Amino acid sequence: MTTLSDALQALAVHCQQAATTSALTFHRGVEREALRVDRTEGRISHKPHPKTLGSALTHSSITTDYSESLMEFITGVHPSVEGVIKELEDIHNLVNHELFQQDECLWPASMPCYLAGNDDVPIAYYGESNTGKLKRVYREGLSNRYGRIMQCIAGMHYNFSFDKDFWLFLEQHKGKTTLSASEKQAFQSDSYFALIRNFRRSSWMLSLLFGASPAIDDSFLPKKPDSLTSLEKHTWFGPKATSLRMSDLGYQNKAQADLYVCYNEVDTYISTIKNALRTPYQRYQDIGVKVDGQYRQLNSNLLQIENEYYSDIRPKRVTQPGEHPSAALHARGVEYIEVRIMDLDPSSSIGMQSSTLYFIDVFLLYCMLRGDEHLGSEECKQLRKMQQEIASHGRDLEMDFDFGQGPIKLRHKAEQMLDELTQVADFLSAKTGNAAYQQAVAIQKEKLADETQLPSAQLLARCKAQQGYQSAMLALSKEQQAQWMACPLTQELTREFMDKAERSLQDQAAIEAADEVDFDTFLAAYLTPQ
Repeated sequence: MTTLSDALQALAVHCQQAATTSALTFHRGVEREALRVDRTEGRISHKPHPKTLGSALTHSSITTDYSESLMEFITGVHPSVEGVIKELEDIHNLVNHELFQQDECLWPASMPCYLAGNDDVPIAYYGESNTGKLKRVYREGLSNRYGRIMQCIAGMHYNFSFDKDFWLFLEQHKGKTTLSASEKQAFQSDSYFALIRNFRRSSWMLSLLFGASPAIDDSFLPKKPDSLTSLEKHTWFGPKATSLRMSDLGYQNKAQADLYVCYNEVDTYISTIKNALRTPYQRYQDIGVKVDGQYRQLNSNLLQIENEYYSDIRPKRVTQPGEHPSAALHARGVEYIEVRIMDLDPSSSIGMQSSTLYFIDVFLLYCMLRGDEHLGSEECKQLRKMQQEIASHGRDLEMDFDFGQGPIKLRHKAEQMLDELTQVADFLSAKTGNAAYQQAVAIQKEKLADETQLPSAQLLARCKAQQGYQSAMLALSKEQQAQWMACPLTQELTREFMDKAERSLQDQAAIEAADEVDFDTFLAAYLTPQ
């Protein structure tokens, strides 16, 4: 079996023979979510999405997620980490200046602020087009199925793909040198699925090193679970938790708990998801679909749409208008992957550090090169259990966890993986001349040596020093906005975003004007299997 060292050596030979390192150019983009809150008490905003920022339906980089108050910032695709960070900084600079005018700021953490029940969370509004209504009804369904509070959890999604020259290397490395166009597409998809399987085997490491949600406001849950401890000022926390967001207290979905999604082949993955879209679920049937002329959900099946399936990583393909994600995957294969496990970094005013993105690059190349063994259902269940245990207890580095080969101390397992990741980082830094890859892994090693440097530990320390989660995060929100207000907007940046906002409003109006059928007809067509 080819080892990681063998694969890296072969990749080095390829770069040398090609006289270029384009195979090591990664294409990435980021989606960052953040709640809008008022600056006085840190309560969730009930104001509409600012019209000065354009249409949440059609704007390319500033939109909303579940709630009208849950903003989402989307970067374009960049061949450098610095490009992603720069675009994200520009978006945050502009948005913070706009929010300051209406006495609001961005909540810096993944777990939400104080919420006075479901009705305190406004569902996102996307206008009166059929497309806008579809997005709204889907969110009504999420509200009726899981409650609105859970939907206010925020995170960072990392979209990643390899350069075309990397695929030339991988084809040669695996002896696939005479592939037709359709075979190349299948090879690329199969390879991304191998990456996904290895990611699922190793993603606990990201929760350990970057988890930053060990505490919640006590309004998040109806009563305190036994696993959490009380802290002053309405705060509950996991004494050794890293990411309550990724634990069974976060994205809770009992209906999906037994849904086995196969990541071994594209076709089986698609068929599993499609089966869930067709499977009736009694509790959702009890809710009703359209009651007294009002939609409560899109349908009463296990999934309303494909994106309702929660996963820490997804295979993706850009869709065409009206096309379902699975249909795009089936027709044109996997184009990129979306990493969804990452908590926001509260200490960063853009929710993440550049070193974190470099580390994810290293991590994903590691996952691509370390093998392509299939995942069985029992391994999937074990991985899910272990992932949640580390999310809940991962700061106990001396605790034994079972990674599938019997109990092992978490510290020892993490050190083993960091040693392997160091090989990848050293290779990337040596071949590209960019020391940031090595530095990113070195920073993570320091966290294991000094647990107080873990983001989860730092957030807890802040909560204890500032009278609880709500007050600590609000103070941080204000500090970060003050930093942005001290960073003047250029005329060029202001004009760019004013133009984007105006175009997005025009695009929404055009979509609304183009509707030719009523929503019932539109929805029936949309839900027709593709």
